[in-house]
Amino acid sequence: MALLTGRQWAWGRILAVIAVVSTPLAARPAHADVTADQVRHALARGVRKIQSLQNDDGSWSERYYPGGETALATLAMLQAGERPDSAAVQRALQFLSRSQNQHTYATALKLIVLAQADPQQYKTQIRAAAAWLIRAQNSDTGMWSYSLAPKTFDHSNSQFAMLGLHAAASVGVKIPRAVWQRARRTVLATQNRDGVLAYRGRGASYGSMTAANISNLLILGDSAAVSQEHTFRNGVAPNCGVYRSNRPLNNGLNWLGANFSPAENPRRGNRYNYYWLYAVERSGILSGRRYFGAHDWYREGAEYLVRTKKHDGTWGAGLVDTAFAVLFLAKGRKPLLIQKLIWSDKNEWNPDRHDVDRLVGFIDDKLGQRTAWQAVDFNAPLEQWLAAPLLYIQGHTFPKWSDRQRKKVREYVERGGTLLAEACCGRQPFRDGFEQFVAATFPDQPLRELDPDHPVYHAFFDVSGAPLFGIDVGCRTSILYSPSDLSCLWEQGDVPKLSERAYQLGTNIAAFATGRQALRDRLDVVTLPEPSADEQTIPAGDALRLGQVVYDGDWRPDASALVHFAEYLRDNAGLDVVTRYAAVRLTDEALARSPILYMTGHYPIHLSSREIEALVTHLRRGGFLFADACCGRSAFDKSFRELVGRAFPDSELERLPDDHPIFRGSPGVRIGSVGYKPLALKENPDLDKPELWGLSIDGRLALVYSPYALGCGLDGHKSYACRGLLDDDARRVAMNIVLFALTH
Repeated sequence: MALLTGRQWAWGRILAVIAVVSTPLAARPAHADVTADQVRHALARGVRKIQSLQNDDGSWSERYYPGGETALATLAMLQAGERPDSAAVQRALQFLSRSQNQHTYATALKLIVLAQADPQQYKTQIRAAAAWLIRAQNSDTGMWSYSLAPKTFDHSNSQFAMLGLHAAASVGVKIPRAVWQRARRTVLATQNRDGVLAYRGRGASYGSMTAANISNLLILGDSAAVSQEHTFRNGVAPNCGVYRSNRPLNNGLNWLGANFSPAENPRRGNRYNYYWLYAVERSGILSGRRYFGAHDWYREGAEYLVRTKKHDGTWGAGLVDTAFAVLFLAKGRKPLLIQKLIWSDKNEWNPDRHDVDRLVGFIDDKLGQRTAWQAVDFNAPLEQWLAAPLLYIQGHTFPKWSDRQRKKVREYVERGGTLLAEACCGRQPFRDGFEQFVAATFPDQPLRELDPDHPVYHAFFDVSGAPLFGIDVGCRTSILYSPSDLSCLWEQGDVPKLSERAYQLGTNIAAFATGRQALRDRLDVVTLPEPSADEQTIPAGDALRLGQVVYDGDWRPDASALVHFAEYLRDNAGLDVVTRYAAVRLTDEALARSPILYMTGHYPIHLSSREIEALVTHLRRGGFLFADACCGRSAFDKSFRELVGRAFPDSELERLPDDHPIFRGSPGVRIGSVGYKPLALKENPDLDKPELWGLSIDGRLALVYSPYALGCGLDGHKSYACRGLLDDDARRVAMNIVLFALTH
């Protein structure tokens, strides 16, 4: 096949041959296909409707208890993302801060709102509300009713009282231990054997009260298994991995999994259905569970609420139902920060069962948004692993994985994920197994102790002490390893000095892995490109193949760079992205079908004489090479310049002038000043323009090279070690290079 020059490619017929094929996540019910955009739209409509009903004095019309609906509406707005300083929220806060503490529902909700909005400004009101709730607890039953000194109790008022006191405790208000102990006794005594709870005592039980009771048990300090480990000595927690089963909570969770339905309140039909969904959301968030039984509770509930929303943006009977619906949609969509890998069908994978929950609770919104965690099975699709930026593995021993399993872990980090491994209690079997695993799986990237100035130690807190080890995959430290314990310190949470430092280091690890950037929406589906297909399936004719040069060595440090770049070209340059990522060796016959080549790496390039000859022939026949030094590494820069000198001894690389068509955007977009990543600016504070070098053959620019990384920006990962352009500027420069090659 003859090689076509860039001039022969007509604008309307260009096809960038890179795969961007959607692969579904785990199978789920056909009806639960709600999208993140649909949820965002429903939330926005719901919030606007709530705001439209607000009175001039900041309140909402009260049908039940003074201040109750106002607090519920304000909480819904805050959870949906309204800022505390917005006009509507400010009016509501002023009204609530002046309201009297008279009824359990209203007082508890007010406390939750003030604690979320500004715990310092409203400290006095928060303490007063908490004191009122403590006085309102019946000393005999340990529960609450509608007002002070109740003679009876109900689980609905009681759950709101506990939620309010929990919010108060989270902002530093001391709640007497006896308050929790009295409440726990009655909660356990009134739960039916199958885990279901009634409104009062042991009467007729139903869904919303059962879900509320699960939240109560979690707030009261219970979990599905109660840890028996205590203290921490010489890097080891006695009784680590030993748990006492919590039958009441397990029974409730099992019942919820067997009876969950977003469309009705189990055993209550359509009564209190939005209140039921709100109770389910609290149970899911507090327990860290994505599934109740086989039900992805948030996805199914969100689909139901999006489908049943009225034209005016409301749900159900009005303000209260709408507020509960908004709370479900807003709170349940917390993005995933960490997933804990289930690598065994026994409990070997989980000696500390509450470690991640308590770490995420400590992180809270320190990184700019409140986040969630969940466990993920080893056999789940890779897309599901990539739903969170951190994959966490711990244990006393390390699994013996097959080659196929090790390949999956490697692919996870190559596609942008960060693996965190921790030897629980510093156990030697885990340490030995993990170190053997990485030596076999990443033979070209040695495990090394991270330098004290590595960004992971300073990403949020300045932390020193027990070292972390890491492996750089591509431009990022993609594997972080702690040979000493962190999980027991997170689990217990109160080991003097050590737990605080462990929490700070965990926060830094999260900040490093995310680059302090916003996480993807809970409903966003991760898609992966298909693997390369046989050459005969690749379309010819008008299809442009944008191929990456394969050579012996570090030829693809940013595994997803060209895939993401293809999406950018499709969306911003009008190019159709229809086929596959092409990896091409210079001596392959397929080279002729790849007019534009991309080449990158970190380390010196070693090409054979035959490969150099093939590259020269390709460029002289009209081909084009676009190259950059990944992470701006000097080793690649020096080697690439030497390679060009060997290949073209009669020509030399020359820096492109500021008025070159690539910078003028002829075609493309005009590029003047650009931004650079922090490490590049640290070494050269004056950088503000792109630096491209070119080589011409017979008057045609056939090669363009950037000594500063573009691939990091094309991939979109957050690397602290990258000397390159900021993501958007890297994409614009790369787009102009490709468009120039196609039209000149």
